Amino acid sequence: MDMNNKKSIVSIIGSAGLMLAALITPSLASAQLAGHNVILVHGFVSDDLIKAPTREELLARRKMSEFWQARAEGYFNWSGAERLEGGIAEFVFEQAKKYSAEGLCTNGCVLVTHSTGDLVSRYFLAHQEAWLTSAGYAPLNIVATIDFAGAGGGTDLADIAVAAANSDYVPLPMKLAAGAVIGTNLDITDYKDLGVVLDLTTSGARNHANWPNTIPRLRFSVNGADSVNAVTKPFIRGADDTVVPAHSSCGASAPDAIQSCSSSIAYDGKLTWQFGPRGFLPNHFPVLMADNYDHFSLVQDQHRGNTTYVLNNFSAGLTVDFQTNTHKVT
Repeated sequence: MDMNNKKSIVSIIGSAGLMLAALITPSLASAQLAGHNVILVHGFVSDDLIKAPTREELLARRKMSEFWQARAEGYFNWSGAERLEGGIAEFVFEQAKKYSAEGLCTNGCVLVTHSTGDLVSRYFLAHQEAWLTSAGYAPLNIVATIDFAGAGGGTDLADIAVAAANSDYVPLPMKLAAGAVIGTNLDITDYKDLGVVLDLTTSGARNHANWPNTIPRLRFSVNGADSVNAVTKPFIRGADDTVVPAHSSCGASAPDAIQSCSSSIAYDGKLTWQFGPRGFLPNHFPVLMADNYDHFSLVQDQHRGNTTYVLNNFSAGLTVDFQTNTHKVT
């Protein structure tokens, strides 16, 4: 067969291993990222809506992967049963005071977030200077955040969940799909206590996203799904990771049904036109994408295939410099 007569498409693939191996300091024993201490901010824990965790349970919570726990010096833990501007903010503030007193971020800290941890971090970064200063503490020196499947721009599933809990007109399949993600039976009309899910609606989350943000936010977005989680995809506009739409995980400035974080690169790395973002939120930088991870596998320790870079060879709080290769596919 004459391969020269076959149409070829160029693909850009980043050999990133566990998505961030290029940014980790050479010593695996080092609990730092590029010389900075790491604070982990976990995602939504659906069990919190069923039984609210105690203070002691929250402080002991370790929801990120072993890979990241081995590199963390701190945690911003929070309860999904609380609201962002209420119990969540208060509990994160309590933990931040401790880290300020200890000088944990004197040389800079990096927040590593997953899912709703993106929204929690966004709220903290917007208010931490006022909070800590008024309490007699120095604000934490946060040099950057690394956001995996960031839900700071909201998700259609939260829109459905809130609608389902207040109406009997939402179709049952939509209720079941959204309820499966948040761990709650939404086939009812009087369920009001959705906690942070109320803050994850597209409009609600983006009200918080509009705050000024001077901290670089490095975004990691995926578009995969396994056979179980794929049930939610029909209810999310545009590309998604089975929970969060691309407009949120990419850091897009508008909640459009985008296909990719880039208008010229697909999630599988192929160089081809995509319906991409009109722009990005201030200081939001989409770094890596992949089509072989979903919302949950993205922060697990298993490598599931290649990734493709959106932005590379730049510095924004951290220096991003992935080793890449380009090849033709038919």
